[in-house]
Amino acid sequence: MTNKEHIEKYKEYEKLGKFNEDINPVDPDSCLPVTKDFEYIPKSNLKKFSNWLKRAFIVSPYTWHLNKIVRKTKVFGKENLKGLKSAIVTCNHFYIFDCLAIKHALKGHKLKFCVAEYNNKKGFLGDMMRAQGILPLSKNAGVLRYFSNAVEHYLLNDNYVVFYPEQAMWHMYEKPRPFKNGAFHYAVKFNVPIIPLFITFRSSGKFEKDGLERKYFTVHIMPPIYPREDLSKAENIEYMKNKIFELCKEIYEKTYEKKLKYGENL
Repeated sequence: MTNKEHIEKYKEYEKLGKFNEDINPVDPDSCLPVTKDFEYIPKSNLKKFSNWLKRAFIVSPYTWHLNKIVRKTKVFGKENLKGLKSAIVTCNHFYIFDCLAIKHALKGHKLKFCVAEYNNKKGFLGDMMRAQGILPLSKNAGVLRYFSNAVEHYLLNDNYVVFYPEQAMWHMYEKPRPFKNGAFHYAVKFNVPIIPLFITFRSSGKFEKDGLERKYFTVHIMPPIYPREDLSKAENIEYMKNKIFELCKEIYEKTYEKKLKYGENL
């Protein structure tokens, strides 16, 4: 599916209120199965060293190129990270490599990325994603236990664990979309703050081969939101989810100077 076809499809999905639906078809032959043997936490020193080499000599240089040369990424709000050694991070999901904009914005912090099961890709791309530290979800309850244990492990060891609460990726979609509960469930379960990120776009005046304008990125890092002691687990999930959505909505409306409305301004 081309980017233009992708955009036309999400215009249709927005009008139908299908905000968390995947648009690009999934090719099962391009993915590796996520089983209990997936190394959520690498065990051997050799594996850890191999992952470090891939990050240092492939992922990090490409991250620099993408953010400095291609997307000219700006970052606001880094002061909101002060003193936060471990947290869950939420961000809108709009680009196949938006994880690298997050990596750029949160430089200096260890990151893990929660992804859909089908993002456990075969080949070179999958190798780089696993080296960076993806934590693929699984529909299998037994495997999900390993995922949950890994989230806890990384939070206890001063990592930021990134969730995309909108779930599906919609290419270069400007608006915040309604959130799923996962990120907020784990923030409450492990009693950690959430650092909300929202990425907006700037005009570049340059165009891609498909005729779509290349957009530059601005990452907005907002103050952390903590679970409240006076609320139950379910109430905390709703509180954090609604609070962070409102913060993203405020940035959207301030940046683009228009009210958030679905089915319009597409």
